[in-house]
Amino acid sequence: MNKFLLLIVSVFLISLVSADLGTYSLNECVNIKTILNSSSVNISTLSYPNSTIIITDKEMSKNGLTFNYTFCNTSTFGTYVYDYYDNKGNVYVNSFEITKNGEKVSLSNSILVIAFLIVGILLFVYGYTIDKEKYLLKTGIFLFSLLMGLLAVNSAGIIASESVNLSLMSTSGLILIISVISIIFLYVFITWTIQTFKQVKDRRELQWKY
Repeated sequence: MNKFLLLIVSVFLISLVSADLGTYSLNECVNIKTILNSSSVNISTLSYPNSTIIITDKEMSKNGLTFNYTFCNTSTFGTYVYDYYDNKGNVYVNSFEITKNGEKVSLSNSILVIAFLIVGILLFVYGYTIDKEKYLLKTGIFLFSLLMGLLAVNSAGIIASESVNLSLMSTSGLILIISVISIIFLYVFITWTIQTFKQVKDRRELQWKY
């Protein structure tokens, strides 16, 4: 039991460190900001995800030590890379990402979906090993297993809608995949519910006999 719980906890030990400007939605204006102890800062170049240069040598507005340049030509999915320099000759490079709804699709997002599925399956298998007499515990385990399955389906749908590649997938194809997974989990849950009610009914009938 302890090893089983340790496995579940280990699956969720996922972290992601990001140092870029952030993720923004399609056609959203991006405030490119930096804080430098300089009298002036210029953006040297800013490029589309396909490396096409959009702007060159644009001065950033200054407010105290904060410099800003508002960029609104974000009609393409992907990572925009820009470099900037101050009056002292220091050069910096950064980037920001544009997705459909401003949510970043990363490796950890994909791993999270897999984690939900693994935990759901492990809980489902473990639920079947529990004695029938402990039907309350069995019920809780199966309900939590179903929850993990639903979270996996929901997360997969979000990732599909945000991914540049997956956004090219037809809507009908995506709906079909999500529907199949949902039907499988729903079928399993209904089957288990029927079995649970039968067990409870048998227990009550047995008690009435005595």
